[in-house]
Amino acid sequence: MNVKFKVLSAGVLFFMGQSVLAQNTKRDSATSTKSIEEVVIVGFGQKKTVKELTGALSTMNAKAIEDNPVATSVDKMLQGRVAGVQTGVSSGQPGGFASVRVRGISSINGVKDPIYIVDGVRIKSGNLSQGSVNGVANQGNVLANLNPNDIENITVLKDAVSTAMYGADAGSGVIIITTKKGKRGAAKFNMNFTQGITQDAVKRQGVLSADQYKKLLTYSIMNAYQGDPSYGDNFKNYQSSYDFVKGGGLDAEDGGYYSGILNSPYNTNWKKATQRDVAYMRNIEANMSGGNDKMTYFGSVNYFDQNSTVKGADFKRITATTSVAYQATERLKISTDIQMAYSNTNSQPEGGVYTNPLLGQYFNLPTDPLRNPDGSWYLGQNGRLTNGLFNNAAIQDYNYQRNQTSRIFANLQAEYKLAKGLTYKFVFAPEFINLLESAYYSPIHGDGRSSKGEKRDISTRYFNFNLQNILTYNFSVDLNNMSFTALQEAYRTQMDLVSANGMVVGSPYLQTMDNFIKPYSVGGQKNIDSRWGYGLVGHYDYDRIILLDASYRRDVLSNFTPGKKAGNFWSVGLGLDVARFDFMKDWKAMSMLKLRASYGKVGNQVLANPYALYSYRGNYNDLASADLRGVYNPNLSWETINPLNIGVDLGFLNNRITLTAEYYNKKSKDLLFQMPLQISQGLPSYWANIGDMVNKGFEFTLNADILKNSDGFNWSVNGNLSTLKNIITNLPGGDIINPPVGINGASMSGTILRQGESMNSYYMRKWAGVDPTNGDPLWYINGKDGATTNKYAEAKEAIQGTSLNKVTGGFGTNISYKGISLDAFFTYGFGGKILDQWMGYTVSDGSSIGNTPGYESQMDFWTPENPNASNPKPILDLGNKRSFAMSTRRLYKSDYIRLSNIKLAYTFKGDILEKTKLTSLQIYVLGNNVWTHTFDKNLRLDPEISVTGNYNLGIPIQKAYMLGVNIGF
Repeated sequence: MNVKFKVLSAGVLFFMGQSVLAQNTKRDSATSTKSIEEVVIVGFGQKKTVKELTGALSTMNAKAIEDNPVATSVDKMLQGRVAGVQTGVSSGQPGGFASVRVRGISSINGVKDPIYIVDGVRIKSGNLSQGSVNGVANQGNVLANLNPNDIENITVLKDAVSTAMYGADAGSGVIIITTKKGKRGAAKFNMNFTQGITQDAVKRQGVLSADQYKKLLTYSIMNAYQGDPSYGDNFKNYQSSYDFVKGGGLDAEDGGYYSGILNSPYNTNWKKATQRDVAYMRNIEANMSGGNDKMTYFGSVNYFDQNSTVKGADFKRITATTSVAYQATERLKISTDIQMAYSNTNSQPEGGVYTNPLLGQYFNLPTDPLRNPDGSWYLGQNGRLTNGLFNNAAIQDYNYQRNQTSRIFANLQAEYKLAKGLTYKFVFAPEFINLLESAYYSPIHGDGRSSKGEKRDISTRYFNFNLQNILTYNFSVDLNNMSFTALQEAYRTQMDLVSANGMVVGSPYLQTMDNFIKPYSVGGQKNIDSRWGYGLVGHYDYDRIILLDASYRRDVLSNFTPGKKAGNFWSVGLGLDVARFDFMKDWKAMSMLKLRASYGKVGNQVLANPYALYSYRGNYNDLASADLRGVYNPNLSWETINPLNIGVDLGFLNNRITLTAEYYNKKSKDLLFQMPLQISQGLPSYWANIGDMVNKGFEFTLNADILKNSDGFNWSVNGNLSTLKNIITNLPGGDIINPPVGINGASMSGTILRQGESMNSYYMRKWAGVDPTNGDPLWYINGKDGATTNKYAEAKEAIQGTSLNKVTGGFGTNISYKGISLDAFFTYGFGGKILDQWMGYTVSDGSSIGNTPGYESQMDFWTPENPNASNPKPILDLGNKRSFAMSTRRLYKSDYIRLSNIKLAYTFKGDILEKTKLTSLQIYVLGNNVWTHTFDKNLRLDPEISVTGNYNLGIPIQKAYMLGVNIGF
């Protein structure tokens, strides 16, 4: 049978040409023809055919997953693949996590990421690192411990009728992961080997060479001192200024600091010192499957190893899975799935810490040496470089940050047929996760020098279990088809944490905690959350022409106050398959016309604790102590979301061309905010459910089989496009402004929350460029356009866009001829902005040039000979009229198109397989993120960097080139 993979419509959008369309596929034999309908998982293991759906959901299957081997976890795979889903990563750390937003941002202060369901059971997700407890800056993405190649498909539930059965946690979307299972037949073995290289996906800002730095520094000094009569003509021009400073003319003022820089013979490239041009990755996997009428089985093992171009950052994972299903009797079926994983993540500091190698690339002076003449690391005077920072290459050698994660997940299910159409299912699924996070700071150099060595350890254990009882009844009366499901679910999660800090290492070669002489601190935490849910789900259709879905769920959460523990959630969905009506029979070209609509209420769990009145502090003067930390609010409860969805599914030419269009309007209510208190009450604020927000837009998915020939040339194309408009509709107390912090405004982005505007809106002055007559910086007075000023205080702040893309999506093609196939997929985004948080230092116009050299792009600075420069005249220390301060000069358009995946493969057939006794053999080359085009010519950051839009000197996102072979026998 030749199976053509395509995009599912009727609310189910398979992309990259990866699944059977919403139509019948014929299996021909000499005696019969059997119709096979596509089935999707819609929640709690419940299955529906595509024709029965009234909701909005999108599915990605195994082939699309296999074509993206660089994505180490599920949360990184969905960008551009699924209409209505935006993802972003703040860091390219291998094994790191991604932020996923389904149809916009559903909350301001609550949970924004979707929940993840594996084979009907909720699992832990997100960054589980507890590094904030004692400063261990790791990433603990538990989803990275799930082998992507064990996944059969991923389904994103987006509207109320699809998500309401998950009740209180469904407000930000639900992602359902279905793993591979055994199939009846002889045992099959498959092995897959992939190896390749990775590089930075985009070309970042260059670093200054020693000569460039000396030139920029000299001009900055000259412009600061020029005209000072006490220095005569020494600063008359560049050459006289250079000679004067190099000769020690300012030594009495700066202690020889600047003359030392200009006289330095060194030219250190800190980027090359801390980062490699090429890194390596490999993936090795083997699996087996088979079975008979009584039992089916699937098992796999996997080893994955990925290094970053930043030295000292890598991720290694080992997984093993088993899945066994046993038909014990005609009525009883038992299944057991077990997943085991171990991963080790070595990370590097990110953000504004001096040990961050990315920060060091732009902050360390190129005039400092990297090594001493004997080859040892140069550590400066008193353990500091000339500007008081660290040798980051040495830090990478001496220190480490490590996260070791072990995970065991079991899914035990028993299904019993009570009567015709009546089935009971029992599910028990425990999950155990252990994270051991550790950081070591050497006494030789860096942060550990003052403490004579430091070690920080955190051990975190999660034990979660999910218990379900599901009763399903399906029956038909003539052309009336009905199904009803009653479910009960209990979910409990427990977290136990122990942390310890030690100082003064006995021997730097023995880095266990007992080798640290001085205990610094010991801590611990224990959190237990539990919830109970009860629900009813009903479906009715008349000959699959008229469709009706409805659901109701009641959730009870342990950590809410007695009067607010319970919440009620519901949905209703309607569908009409117009193509089934008699009057459509004459429309030969149109093979599908289905209308859908849904509405309901779902929840979003808050992050605040309504009981947080006191916080125990442990030891205070050898006595137990507690601090007043919060105000008890008995009314604190779930945030609620009311999603409206209207969709239409069209098919032409027997569904060779399909189009799905949807409109969504997702209203969030009772959003969590901190309300101000009077000073006399002892605390500044308390948490309350007050604000409102809406996300709305359109989604389109198109698929077309242009050429379809099972023995010859085949060509299909597909694409999706989503729009998003996010509006805060109610904001208590008016604007909430997050101003830039610090002299250079680098500590926080300039953003605002304002009623009538979008989340993640940037609020700052608008940069108007450089005055060509004198090199002064210019800003627009009204914050928009028109008249300009060279006085920063005269320019008004205004909203300058948002980090959220207004348009996102992807498009791809599949071409095959005989055994040769080519798959390519592009992603894109338009309408968002990216903020370079550290540009106040890296492009300081002389303000901090003596301590932080910054970007190479600073070399295009104003002089009388270069009046049309992009940067103002640099002036030492003071800068040029606060040109370095927060403005749209740091803000870039994030519009982009990216070749996300490309795969060229050759599948062997015929004689070669017979001679080698193989059942399948394929060789292929893969590319990931191999080409990126940004429409802002000044953007030198990755456009997919984060849904928050802030660049914080994180590890670069990678592109990859790989060679692989897949063998079946």
